[in-house]
Amino acid sequence: MLIPIAKNFKGLITISGPTKSGKSQLAEFLIKDHECITYIATSKPRENDPEWKRRIDIHRKRRPDDWKIIEHPSDICNVIESIGKEQTILIDSLGGLIEQYIMTDENSWNLVQNNFINCLKDNNNAIIVVSEEIGWGLVPPTKIGHLFRERLTILYSLISSHSTQKWLAINGTAIELDKIGSKIP
Repeated sequence: MLIPIAKNFKGLITISGPTKSGKSQLAEFLIKDHECITYIATSKPRENDPEWKRRIDIHRKRRPDDWKIIEHPSDICNVIESIGKEQTILIDSLGGLIEQYIMTDENSWNLVQNNFINCLKDNNNAIIVVSEEIGWGLVPPTKIGHLFRERLTILYSLISSHSTQKWLAINGTAIELDKIGSKIP
């Protein structure tokens, strides 16, 4: 049976899943009893993409009015470090963060990635990070698509190695990975 995390929980939780799997709803459910929530939406609205706008609107309408919303911050670590210790943080999702830095060179990206990981693991809040699960499908036919997939899967794997709970959402079903899986040596 799925139960929300305790109000006094401190630590990092990762949730991944494919498109429309329920991963964001799972994250929202896990923290539903928390009183102070900061929701960091990483994706920027895309001009001339009504489907993307519709999906963002679905997320916006589902969020409670008392949640503090921060949309696509330019420096996510700065934002996280400025959030009070009583706040629970929900970051939805890593794909939007990757998208913001997709045109950076490898050295610049590695600096962003390392800073972000350190920011998360050194934090004393309850933090949930939601990520798209894209490594199971087709190999992207474009260089930028391949770069996006590689950066996302590597970043998520590194963050997940520091998390206290790891979840996978598939077809509206939540799977707690640590309860059924074993870490690969």
